[in-house]
Amino acid sequence: MDQIVEDRSALFRDVLTHLENVTANPSTTTLDEELLRRASRNADSHTSRSILWQILTQGESTLQILQQDPRPLTRLLEQVVLSLPFNELKETITSDKLEEGLRSPVVPVQLLILAYLLKAADSPSGAAFVACSPSLTSSLITTWLSSESTEVADKSLDALAALLAVDSPSTSTFVVAQAASGEARGQGLLWRRIFSDAQVYALLFEWTSLMNSKHNVSTKKGLQQATISQGRLFDCIARLAQIDWSQITTSSLPDVERQFMRGNTTTQPFGGILRYAATDMIDPRDYLMEVLRQDFFAKLLGVAEEINGRGVNSRMLQAIQAGAGAHSDGEVNGNGLHL
Repeated sequence: MDQIVEDRSALFRDVLTHLENVTANPSTTTLDEELLRRASRNADSHTSRSILWQILTQGESTLQILQQDPRPLTRLLEQVVLSLPFNELKETITSDKLEEGLRSPVVPVQLLILAYLLKAADSPSGAAFVACSPSLTSSLITTWLSSESTEVADKSLDALAALLAVDSPSTSTFVVAQAASGEARGQGLLWRRIFSDAQVYALLFEWTSLMNSKHNVSTKKGLQQATISQGRLFDCIARLAQIDWSQITTSSLPDVERQFMRGNTTTQPFGGILRYAATDMIDPRDYLMEVLRQDFFAKLLGVAEEINGRGVNSRMLQAIQAGAGAHSDGEVNGNGLHL
């Protein structure tokens, strides 16, 4: 069966007219989900920049007064955002607006904001835009670790990992800016924001710790939320290990780390976010978390093999192998694996 080829010009004109009608009559005009879905399929980087901006501008105006489920509209706006260069988008959106959207109780709005942050990960300058705002970085981490929506949490981690990947000083990204193009190297600004800013770094612990938690772990729901956050941190560390092994295994801010470590004195090295997650984060009596922890070590072992052990000392490798169940070397007890 031949695929129907859309008349894109007519399609986007219909979309703009429809959004104007919804804006004018928000209580009586329903979003045309099929029309907006067709537009989303056809909007891409080859679409006229003028048309994309008209849809984004009108769509966000409509979103402000919408009295129905916004998902059909935000899905289209996400696609439009991903089709525009971030160096243009950042001229029209502030970090305050992004933070406000992340704090929204409406999941589709959060997903739209995360599309902006994913787009920022196209270049080191986009990552720098995020890093320049400690409150925006904190909002992204908080959304990722605390959201009750799996879709929001997954997309938040995708955005965070992508931003850190492009921001890594070991990464070169081909970028096109107006008529010029070339390679741009990551500046490490977001890495420093997360791992060297005490208030931001502490969030990684506060949302996942059972000792000093932002969750109300005295309740069953709060404890469940804390363990979900722990699983999310496991996933993140495994992904970041592929980008910068030394950062996750080096103690960044001991004064922060010691608050969440069991049985450590101020004279002991703390070993960074990896040691915390491996040794002090979960309740060793929680069978499900122990299973997730073993899976976490299996992923780390795979990363260590991919990087041919560069930066992985023999003791740490043995501990990771033991945690993954690869062999019996390494010490395991009620306090977890000792890295």
